[in-house]
Amino acid sequence: MPPAPRKKKASRKKPHHPLVEKLLAWLAVPWRWLNRLVYWLGWLTLGLILLLSAGLFTFFYTLPDAVNPSFEELQAQAEARVKARLEAPDAYYQWTPLRRVNRDLLYAVVLAEDARFFEHRGLDYDALLDAFITNLRRGETAFGGSTISQQAVKNLFLTPRQSYFRKIQEAILTRRLENRLSKNQILELYLNLAEFGPDVYGVAAAGRHYFGKPPAAINAAEGAYLALMLPSPRRYHYTLFQNRNVTPGLQRKYQRILQGMSHANYISRAQLNRYLPLIRRNDWPERRP
Repeated sequence: MPPAPRKKKASRKKPHHPLVEKLLAWLAVPWRWLNRLVYWLGWLTLGLILLLSAGLFTFFYTLPDAVNPSFEELQAQAEARVKARLEAPDAYYQWTPLRRVNRDLLYAVVLAEDARFFEHRGLDYDALLDAFITNLRRGETAFGGSTISQQAVKNLFLTPRQSYFRKIQEAILTRRLENRLSKNQILELYLNLAEFGPDVYGVAAAGRHYFGKPPAAINAAEGAYLALMLPSPRRYHYTLFQNRNVTPGLQRKYQRILQGMSHANYISRAQLNRYLPLIRRNDWPERRP
């Protein structure tokens, strides 16, 4: 009969010193809290990712459609937007194709509002950076550096309310519109959406209101004058047009526009010399009283 197997002696762990036991117990508490912290941070991160994804989806899903509409559909939308803004029921408004706008008026507005319009892809990052630095120096939250494409998008799709959220919408829609339309089409939208004074929208109404002329007959001096209205049309309509108050800053801007047109050979030197004094008098012979 084989011998019975020997029982293994139970191993006895040598008890730790009481101080070591206390130290291990003390160290165990932070590790438990650290595990819990990592666990809840994981769930929190996942929740934030889901929330951010839902926000981005909602943001892009609710953006106005700037890709699918044809130019004719955008034109109809632009006309409806302007007519909804008109305060007087008999206010004059007429859409003007780009081919019926004098070249001098076109280039005066472009040089005043966005000199690199035909070079950039909708966003002028140098102008945006300059505007950002200027705002920091002045301690303001005003926005600036908008291109003609951005202004067309703002007037066509968005509200006038200033906010960083709206600027992000504007930037995305601007890139989409630039990919969808030609520069001339964007410029046509802008010129027919722009406000030049109270109830004065578009170049047709502006030419009629300030000079009694159609856009095809507006010369470079008159175009530069109309461009002065664009940054703040209601204020300058009151000060520049009604009160004939020409500040030194407005004189410099007017001269800068015409000198830029002369440098680009859009107008001759003789025209430049003839047009420059007009802003000081602020009295064009054919302008409405």
